[in-house]
Amino acid sequence: MPQILKSVVFCTLLATGLPAYAQSAEETIPKNPFIRLQVIDVYADVHAGPGRGYPVFYAVEEGETIILLAKRPGWYEIRLQNGRTGWVTSAQISRTIQTTGEPADLPEVSFGDYLKNSFRVGLTTGIFTKGELKDADHWSATFGYRFISWAGIEAEYGKLYGEDIRGDFYGLNLTLEPFSRWRVSPYLLVGAGEMDVDSQPKLIPLEIQKSDFVNYGIGANYYLGRNFLIKGEYRSLTVSTDNKDAEVATWKLGFNTFF
Repeated sequence: MPQILKSVVFCTLLATGLPAYAQSAEETIPKNPFIRLQVIDVYADVHAGPGRGYPVFYAVEEGETIILLAKRPGWYEIRLQNGRTGWVTSAQISRTIQTTGEPADLPEVSFGDYLKNSFRVGLTTGIFTKGELKDADHWSATFGYRFISWAGIEAEYGKLYGEDIRGDFYGLNLTLEPFSRWRVSPYLLVGAGEMDVDSQPKLIPLEIQKSDFVNYGIGANYYLGRNFLIKGEYRSLTVSTDNKDAEVATWKLGFNTFF
């Protein structure tokens, strides 16, 4: 008899506990107003449940509208245009836009996921703080491509000017942004290029003239929105000269926009 009583108590606790667990694991998204999103990728796989082990029973095509119903870690439950419901990953939700044309603004949607496979243009300005170019101002324009959520390449062209020097520079850089989910996101940069510097007047000799350089930098992006950011950066350059390598450094402030 005590054994039967224990079994009854256990089953009762299990029956009352499972709904509470399910409610805590799955957070319902308020249905008023509905969160309507439009898919911008070629397709998005819809699973029968919140996990990759569940079969894919439908593919939402580009331009279709979906409605968010609930979410679990890494997954969102959606309602399709045909009325059926299913689950898609957070990465796929990141490639959607609202009815206003703005990107989906949800906690689990990474800035980097949304910007994957996008082009970017930017402008920066700064000042050299070390070496022969110390106190010279500069500006640069960049054009890049983000091929995965946390990395991209960019081409750069700029001009520098000081009291007695003028010049321009160009290069190609690789940027690594491992925490692109964060609104303030640190990044690393490595690259190489060439600069051409003249003295004004030309009678003043310079070690750095038409020279190759390699550079590395560290900085932080601040995402003002899904398509716009401002950034601050410190960059160190090693410039090849006829006599020896010259070390220069610069601080930069700028912005990027994506399309």
